[in-house]
Amino acid sequence: MALPFFRPLRLLRLVTLLSVLHRTVGETLRGRVVTYVAGSAALLVFVGALAVLDVEQWAPDAKILTFGDALWWATSTITTVGYGDMYPVTPIGRLVATALMMSGIAVLGVVTASIASWLVQRVEDTAETVAEAVEEPVRIEIAELVSEIALLRREIAELRERRPL
Repeated sequence: MALPFFRPLRLLRLVTLLSVLHRTVGETLRGRVVTYVAGSAALLVFVGALAVLDVEQWAPDAKILTFGDALWWATSTITTVGYGDMYPVTPIGRLVATALMMSGIAVLGVVTASIASWLVQRVEDTAETVAEAVEEPVRIEIAELVSEIALLRREIAELRERRPL
């Protein structure tokens, strides 16, 4: 590579990947939400790792000294696992950790809501299908009952006419 400074520009290849993912996932709202949440989570891990590494790597008694350590810490923090093997010791690092924890909870909430929404839609679709299958025989039976009631009314009217008072 000519200039190491331009190496991060290779990340622009991800734009092509994102467009392919967008076409693959489709136009459903749930698919887009999942795509954006996954992308946001990855971006949060990366930015959180960079931020904590920036403030922690020169601090005395720091546990996070390399970018690999920072990525591991950010991943375990955003997933709300937090092993405790690495943790920030500076106030700014702890602030980054707090933001990453809150983001992890939000991401988990969106994933849970997406799954719940999908399940509810599946149940509604199934109930609709069952209702449609049951609806026609019920209509036929109601029509038969209505005609039978009409016949009974006629018979009662005839019996009243025949019976002397």
